[in-house]
Amino acid sequence: MLIYSVPIPHCMNQNLSRVANFSPLKKKLEDDVIGNSSFIAKVFHGDGEFKVFATQNHEAGVAIHESRNHLIFFGDWTQTELPFELLPNAGFFVSSSPPEAIERLRPHYEVTGEWPCWHYLAPEGFGPGDWDGLDPILPEEVPSISKYWTLSEEPAREMAERVRKYDSACVRVDGVPVSWCGMHFEIEGVGNLGFAHTLEEHRRKGYAALVTKALVNRLAARGRRGTVHVIKDNANSIALCQSMGFQVVGELTWAEFAPRA
Repeated sequence: MLIYSVPIPHCMNQNLSRVANFSPLKKKLEDDVIGNSSFIAKVFHGDGEFKVFATQNHEAGVAIHESRNHLIFFGDWTQTELPFELLPNAGFFVSSSPPEAIERLRPHYEVTGEWPCWHYLAPEGFGPGDWDGLDPILPEEVPSISKYWTLSEEPAREMAERVRKYDSACVRVDGVPVSWCGMHFEIEGVGNLGFAHTLEEHRRKGYAALVTKALVNRLAARGRRGTVHVIKDNANSIALCQSMGFQVVGELTWAEFAPRA
């Protein structure tokens, strides 16, 4: 299959070219759909507007959302030059990217925030259980529970959108949500779990495992595997994943960069 690309005009970096035809790149990334699921979901199934640049063999690349100063890297950046001439001048946010790309950026920019994560893969399913009867998060519950999602600048809006589009599971006590988990995205083969939380007074009762098992089973019924990104210093979530048989399949980092003074 031919790969069509357009050279970057006036570009000093000869390693990358603008990808004009996404089909060959998407096909290559789907060979490792678990590892590349975040990039695939955001760039090919998101709100668009990303410009994608990649090496000729598509072993490494970056998607740039200019209006939001948002970058997503994929692939092996150990031998690939950084495309400094393409990066926003005012700073930028990098999401779900290989740590090697972050390390290449670090000497040239001020890191104003960084969230390195383990990339976990859930078991294929947990069998039938009480978790299968859990109801989803209701739209009217989002305003009260979204305040616990501290990793979003617009938690209420983003959670409402995800609850509307994807599965979620919630444990309620006396009709009030006390533990919940939703999904950031779902694509062919993969669903990514997120914004999970259990109110402090209801912890150590197994609720977090219940909502997680509910979503993993629903994904399994659709032939998809669950994944989750856990910040490396989140000991409680790491312990939960390990206790449920999740396996680390990689590392991804979120980071904010600003120009050096």
